[in-house]
Amino acid sequence: MKQSRRQFISGLATAAGGLLLGSHVRSEEMTQRVPILVYHRVHPDDDAPPVVPGQYCGHVVLSTFIRQMNYLRDHGFSVVTHEDLYDWLRGETDLPPKAVLIDFDDNRGAVYDNAFPLLQQYGWRATSFVITALADSHLPKMQDDGSGWYTWMTWKELGELRDAGWTIGAHTRTHPNLRKLEEAGRHRRVVAELRRAKEDIERKLGLTPLCFAYPEGGWNEAVEEVVGQFYQTARHWYETTPFRYVTRQTNPLRLPAQNISEHQSFAEFVAFVEQTAVRVGP
Repeated sequence: MKQSRRQFISGLATAAGGLLLGSHVRSEEMTQRVPILVYHRVHPDDDAPPVVPGQYCGHVVLSTFIRQMNYLRDHGFSVVTHEDLYDWLRGETDLPPKAVLIDFDDNRGAVYDNAFPLLQQYGWRATSFVITALADSHLPKMQDDGSGWYTWMTWKELGELRDAGWTIGAHTRTHPNLRKLEEAGRHRRVVAELRRAKEDIERKLGLTPLCFAYPEGGWNEAVEEVVGQFYQTARHWYETTPFRYVTRQTNPLRLPAQNISEHQSFAEFVAFVEQTAVRVGP
């Protein structure tokens, strides 16, 4: 999905209005909303792919990422995990008032090199959604093209994230669009992608992944039914406004999240994360 500048500004205006309204209502009239930030790669400012208007962007540069993380730190946000979120959705725990999740899809080397050290400094735990064939270095279509922009984390680096308290989630074995596979009658391949990813992580890292992210956001109800046989939660992702949030009423297999890239301005990032509560009463 692509979006126009007009769509994003509209989302920004709506969010800003909500912020002003939120300052004048009582806490009991508010329901908590949790934003999930989805990153793919974090590159040095002087060594990043070009950003082309109207085309998908899968990265932020390091200065952008630092500014965003500093904002979360300086404005009272608490980074929580997918395990925390699942317990909250089940009504078993509360989350901090300004809870946020930080996700990284595709186990890219630029995350290990640039995002991981910064989050370690803050004491924050994120989630890496792993393409297990890529971690095995057996997925040429997603391995680096010689530019150095698309390096990947192997099981060694992923083990370091695990040891640092990060959540390790599954992102299939080879990153196909599961909806397209299901619609093409390839149900057995869908099952194999989900099962194999889980088994790979169990075997390589000694843990059972409980959360899943849909590659390319490819979803339908038939795919969701299979995903639920292997994982507790599943996460979508969106590039467009309106901004979407997790609430206590969200289906755990339909967690919405926002792709974060260089297409967004800092003001748009702030508008998204600050909408952590919404008025529900008169």
